[in-house]
Amino acid sequence: MKLIRTITPLALIATIAFCATNTAARAQEPPKLKVTPLQKAALTGQADKEVLTLIVEWPPGSGTGLHTHPGDEYTTVLEGEVVGRKEGSEAKTYTAGQSYHNEPGVVHEANNKGSAPAKTFNVFVIEKGKPVTEPVKR
Repeated sequence: MKLIRTITPLALIATIAFCATNTAARAQEPPKLKVTPLQKAALTGQADKEVLTLIVEWPPGSGTGLHTHPGDEYTTVLEGEVVGRKEGSEAKTYTAGQSYHNEPGVVHEANNKGSAPAKTFNVFVIEKGKPVTEPVKR
């Protein structure tokens, strides 16, 4: 009986410590983008290219990290604001109704640094069969 009285508080302490550690680890992860594909089609007259359209939902604090694309990216902000930055350039804030373009192979990133969600409409014209995004590690 004495052993059970000793194990029960230890088990409770271990459980609380695990939950606290697990919660703290999750709290440090940035929110994830929600990507909704809308269409994927061949580019007329260019058999080696395809066009992808999608909606991206950006929770506050979310971002892409540095990356490139194997083709052109055209983005229009539908709601909220998104901060974009091309490597070697100053960051620029885009608000609802504004658009921007990222050229193929250009290292860039985008973030929602605001306190409200954002939403974008993205169009990619990329080389057929290649991944849409290539992360860049620095």
